[in-house]
Amino acid sequence: MSNIGTMGAGGAGGPLMASVEYQAFCRSELADPYGVLDELRRTDPVHWSPLLDAWVVTTYQEVVVALREPELRNDRVSINARAVPEALRPRYASLTTHVSNWLGFTDPPKHSQMRDVARKLVNPASAARSRPMIESSVKEILDNLRGRDHFDLVDDLALRLPLTVICRLLGVPDENVTDFHNWATDVGQFAGQVDPTWSPATESVIERANQSWLALEELFGRLVVEKRTSPADDILSDLVGAFDDGLISSDELIGLSVFILAAGHTTTRDLLGNGLYLLLGRPDDAQKALAAPGNVALAIEEILRFESPIPMASRLAASPVVLAGKTIEPGQTVILHLAGANRDEAKFAGGNVFDVTRQPNRHLAFGWGAHFCLGAPLAREQGSVVLEAILPELSRLQLDAGAPAWRPGDMSVRSLTELGVSWVAGP
Repeated sequence: MSNIGTMGAGGAGGPLMASVEYQAFCRSELADPYGVLDELRRTDPVHWSPLLDAWVVTTYQEVVVALREPELRNDRVSINARAVPEALRPRYASLTTHVSNWLGFTDPPKHSQMRDVARKLVNPASAARSRPMIESSVKEILDNLRGRDHFDLVDDLALRLPLTVICRLLGVPDENVTDFHNWATDVGQFAGQVDPTWSPATESVIERANQSWLALEELFGRLVVEKRTSPADDILSDLVGAFDDGLISSDELIGLSVFILAAGHTTTRDLLGNGLYLLLGRPDDAQKALAAPGNVALAIEEILRFESPIPMASRLAASPVVLAGKTIEPGQTVILHLAGANRDEAKFAGGNVFDVTRQPNRHLAFGWGAHFCLGAPLAREQGSVVLEAILPELSRLQLDAGAPAWRPGDMSVRSLTELGVSWVAGP
């Protein structure tokens, strides 16, 4: 990051804000955002960004305060749609209504009611019960990969496993899994949209999301009818039962279904992809992760901290809120940079150092409090199974040459687009 460490934030005309790195950071195009985050944390931890038309919060302490603050609202789909011209808003009204029914986009009492339904279906006990199915899926995937000279760890393992797992748990047909992933990814990119400007790129994101939402609406509508007629032992059948019992509305039923699908595989994909990339480049850390019982679990937590799959959470101020002496006004957007907080030296000694045996490690990768990620136990279970299975063979895998390709254009995910590897001869 060249000279970023010598720059100060210095207000709207400061050298950091004038830098190429900062502008790329605001466009979500920076492959390594941590230099900008370090400098913001050091000089301006609650920072007003004119480019984002938003506050950016980067210290652990202030992010935790903000996550606990009820006046920083999760009902914030207006942030995602704020770039849309007034004349086009009716076109995307159905999409915005749908995302407003995602669990992470709701506030009490609606959030409490929906979460009560969801946590009966997605919880530590259900994750533990899923372990045999996860182990079987991992074995099948790895057996296939051993027969190939070259493959992509992102598509062929990190994506395939959690997508298979969540679709089986939801109870959706195998023939739909690729479509589900593509559609959920498109809608998820809209749900992470924070760019306030209407541009061809923004229009493309929102138009794709709209078309994918309409496809999801049609497919889930058919699945709901099927589950009502022939219920099975799966999450979607249970959600249909909750609707029939009057616990959730029709919009909330579809919102929870799509949210569980999207959140249930993309976060785990990035935990696995980011983790395998980190460990492939650090063979000593890979060995440490295998050295003692419990070390795999520690390694998973450090992967989550060091390359957080969900780098930021946005909020919408409902009334004035003071953070670090700065007043956030009603209606303003707040970006809580979880990845920045997870590198904060005030909380994590050597925050920019990857340490697979780090303890304690109370990172914020899954959020905090009432909106702590319900799918965290399932993500950790899958991470544990994958690392236990692949770490003994990791020394036989060689990364493709060149820098990793991080997915650009979406501040809400930290995701590799591919991770090419080849088997090498071993003893």
